[in-house]
Amino acid sequence: HDLLVERLHDLLVEKYGLKSSAKSSSIEALGMFLWMVGAQRSVRQAEDRFDRSPGIVQNMFYKVLKCVLKLAADIIKPKDPQFRTMHSRLMDRRFYPFFKDCIGAIGGTHIPVVVSKELFVQHLCHKSITTQNVMACCDFDMMFTFAIAGWPGSVHDMSVFDDAMTKYSNVFPHPPSGT
Repeated sequence: HDLLVERLHDLLVEKYGLKSSAKSSSIEALGMFLWMVGAQRSVRQAEDRFDRSPGIVQNMFYKVLKCVLKLAADIIKPKDPQFRTMHSRLMDRRFYPFFKDCIGAIGGTHIPVVVSKELFVQHLCHKSITTQNVMACCDFDMMFTFAIAGWPGSVHDMSVFDDAMTKYSNVFPHPPSGT
């Protein structure tokens, strides 16, 4: 695990702009970030664990988050954005021509979240817990090509899909027109 964290740290520093500050090192910021997101820990818990003020904890968290989001943008995308070639699995006679223009699959899930009292009802899903909608697309090699998160649990999946198609149409994977 230590080697993987080191490699992630080096990547975030070299390619995505993660920097140390006068108040914290970049490796400490990454460690705190991973500790918090790895087990849904709060800012208050991080304050106690790392002996830092709430402001420092939040700054460190968002500094790493910005870099991780840049990394995600480089990773979560189609290998061939123009979809020039058909995946070999689709050439199997069981699937061709039925899935001829298919480029992958879309799925959604609800991720449990902790929200403030004001947002509780909005994030309440049909299972009576607070969740956030996540929609993801993957290709036939099970590699993510698109992901969107943040919609409250009470929102219908179609709303999440419509939002992705409008707000993110420039990066939402779809075959070129005319295919």
